Parts: sequence; structure tokens; C-alpha cells
Amino acid sequence: MQKQERTAVTPGVWNAIITGFDLTAKHLWLLLLPVLLDLFFWLGPRLHFQTLIEEMVAALPQETDLLEFAAPLLEVAPRTNVFTVLSVPFIGVPTLMATLSPETLPVAPSSTDIDSWGVWIALFLGLMVLGLFLTAVFYVMISSVVAPPAAGRSFGAWLAVSGKVFQRLLLLTLFFIAVSLAIYIPISLVGALAFVFSAPLGTFILLVAPFVLIWVLIYLSVAPQIIVLDNQPPLQAVRGSVLFVRHNLLAILLLLLSIILVGTIVDWLLVVAENGTWFTFVNILGHAFVSTALVTALFVFYRDRSAPRAPADSATGSA
Repeated sequence: MQKQERTAVTPGVWNAIITGFDLTAKHLWLLLLPVLLDLFFWLGPRLHFQTLIEEMVAALPQETDLLEFAAPLLEVAPRTNVFTVLSVPFIGVPTLMATLSPETLPVAPSSTDIDSWGVWIALFLGLMVLGLFLTAVFYVMISSVVAPPAAGRSFGAWLAVSGKVFQRLLLLTLFFIAVSLAIYIPISLVGALAFVFSAPLGTFILLVAPFVLIWVLIYLSVAPQIIVLDNQPPLQAVRGSVLFVRHNLLAILLLLLSIILVGTIVDWLLVVAENGTWFTFVNILGHAFVSTALVTALFVFYRDRSAPRAPADSATGSA
């Protein structure tokens, strides 16, 4: 039985990935949000916070180690863009331009420099919330092709379902932040105390926190899919995700590793091909297709390995 279970893992993962690419190719309108968001990051207005970075670096003690740490910050400061927060880390709409703005552009976009930490925090939080709403719309779009509702959705139904998913994704994000703080704060305090007695021991303890957080992310990896496909509230989605990952641990690890590996390779190739011309638009289209297909694959994987559901869209009905 264990041998049969191991041999069934790989086909399930590859079938999910292949189906994700197939569904994306048949429904190219799924690329709309990733492409539009990338175009906005690429050619739209910029919100820099170069002044804040320079002030922070200037306030650091003039020591060699700290200056070496500050040099890369000063180098990337002119290429920062607060708007990229719209692509929420881990679960947001996938974009190619969500890291640093390209140095060379075919046109010169307008830019504004933020010189107040209060304004920066307000913009960061506001854009993060808006990014979660865009994520909800993106996930609802994908769910409509992965598990089509029995009847079509009207525009009002789309907004209602997206609004409900947005609220639950927001609560899920707050839950993850709370768990992260509950992990990092105690471990950081213990690590700081350990440094008094042994620097290697303190470093080892501090490395425990990101390791634990990675496993938290793995066990919550299908919580958004449960929220969207099964119309579950956040805590039920967390519980369902933990149970699902526990029963499919090897397969979900292989799928997540494949998604990360393929996404990283594609991003690297497209960044290398970036030459500051209008050809970048082709890179954006290619990235949108691959990344959307990979997100869709995770939806397909959960759909195929979870309990059978009714063809009717429960989220639409409850909305």
C-alpha cells in the first residue's frame, strides 16, 4: 500500500500542472489581472521612498559592518516602488515587476518620493488591502474554470463572491501575521539571551523561526483554495488545509517545489531578457501565462484530491 501511494504521488502532481496550463491556454482572459497589474508597475506612476531609506542609513552608527549593509540599500533606493505592494507576497496576483523597477524604460513615468514614515505606512497598508481584493477577484476567476458553477454568474454575483472571498483572505492574512509574531517574538527573545552565552547557539536559535514559518506556510498552502472552492470561513479553511496537507504531504511538497522551481527559472530568464524596450510586454505576457497556470495547478490539485463537491457554486448561492 505504501508503494502504491508513493507511485501515485508524481502522476497526480504532473497532471495538476498539465491541467493548470491547459485550462489557462483555453481561458486566456485569466491573464487579464496579472498583465494589467504588471503594465501598471512597468509604465505607471512610481511611489519611491528613497528619502526615507537615506535618512535611515544616515542614522546608523558609522561602523564598517553597518555601512556595508547600508550600501545595497542606497543602490536600490531609486528603484523602489510602493505600488508593488498590490502584488501581495505568497498569495497575491503574480507579477514580473513586483520586485524592483527596471532601470531602463521605453517611456519616462512620473514619480513621487515619500518623505514621511506615517504616509509610507498608510500607503503600505492601504495598498496591501487593495491587493488582497485583487487577489480575491483573481482567485474567483480561476475557480470559475476549475470548478464551474452550475449556472453562470452575473456581474453582481461576481462582485458578491469576490467581496466575501476578500474578507476571508484578509482575516486569513491577519491570522498568518499573528502566528508569525507568536513564532518570531519568543524565539528572538530566547536567541538574544542565548547570544550572551554563545554566539553560535544564539544564531542557531534565531534560524529556527524562519524554518518553523516555512512549515506554517506549507500547512496553510491550500487555505485560500478551500476558502474559494469550498466557501469556508478562515479558521475552517486553516483546519482543512492542515488536514489536507497532512494527508498529502509528499505530493504537496513536490507540487510546491515544482511551482517555486518553474516560477524562479521563468522569472530569471525573463529578467535576463529584459532590455528596457517595448519587448518587455512580451515578457509580461509570458510570465502572466506561466504564473497563472501554476496558480491554477494548485487549485486543480486541491479539487482533485479533496472530497467531491456539488457542481453548483456554493459561494455564489450563499452570496
